[in-house]
Amino acid sequence: MVQGERTPCLQPNFSMSNKQKELTALRVTTLICLSFGVLGIVVSIIANANSMLLDGLYSMIQSLFILGSMRIVSRLFKEGDDKRFPFGCGAFEPFFLVLRSFALLSMVFTIACISTLAMFRGGYTIEHGTALTVSAISLVVCALVWIALAHLAKKLKSPTLRSESKAWFLDTALSLASVLAIASIFLINQTSYAYLAVYIDPALTLLFLFCLSPMLIKDIVHYSRQLLGAAPSKSIQTDLEKIVGRFVRTHGFRSSEVYASARGRSLMIVIHIYLWREQSVSELDTIRLKMVQALHTYSRFCDVDIVFTLDGRWADYQIPLAVQNA
Repeated sequence: MVQGERTPCLQPNFSMSNKQKELTALRVTTLICLSFGVLGIVVSIIANANSMLLDGLYSMIQSLFILGSMRIVSRLFKEGDDKRFPFGCGAFEPFFLVLRSFALLSMVFTIACISTLAMFRGGYTIEHGTALTVSAISLVVCALVWIALAHLAKKLKSPTLRSESKAWFLDTALSLASVLAIASIFLINQTSYAYLAVYIDPALTLLFLFCLSPMLIKDIVHYSRQLLGAAPSKSIQTDLEKIVGRFVRTHGFRSSEVYASARGRSLMIVIHIYLWREQSVSELDTIRLKMVQALHTYSRFCDVDIVFTLDGRWADYQIPLAVQNA
């Protein structure tokens, strides 16, 4: 006997207030990010500062992708089946984050080339008056937004807000680089080493780009693994096995196998339960419901496929066991 059913974990406890908090946070950060992006680009052109240009372009790209985040989050919160995406929209989140990381990495490479050429061509001078004021304000605002988003992401357990908080941390670092570059130019101009001032902005820009690139590459690898159906962290797998194992022991089942993959905040879970004896469909459905409820308590966004069987030979021809035994 094989009895299986795919059951989506709904989110009844994820209140509308929490949904609105996440969406509101994304809307507010979009306005702030776009404003400082435009301001940073304009001032960087006037001041001829690559460090400010990097900060402004980063904010501009980030704001455009936050708009995409809002659409994704709204879609994830949408109730009911979607015929176009019958297995849900969980993959949209890592896909979106991979695209953003690639866009930012492309920007980093472009500005790195510009700064490297500037170093070989004798550097450049910048107008540090207005630039320092704008960079200092940007540094304070970015730091405050980063702290607020990190706290809200932890509270709501939101991968999107967690990613946004990381992006704002990087924006804070870029603003700091801009402040340090402009302040260093002002200070060195007061010394006998004033001739080195033309190299400070491109040199510090390259330094921060060098530090930024590994973080973006790490994000690309991490979220690409999710797109390819990689397993979640060992701690999550252990937790899932503990939940299922509790039911196996309570109901005297023979054994179980748990397979899971993570896609953003969503979990795709396949569970094989091996029985000792024939049991009625209604009895197994009652157990299935309790298992799904337990899994939902652990993760608000999950999709569960539970199969009860007496003879597990068929499982060798199924995914993921077929891949495992290939």
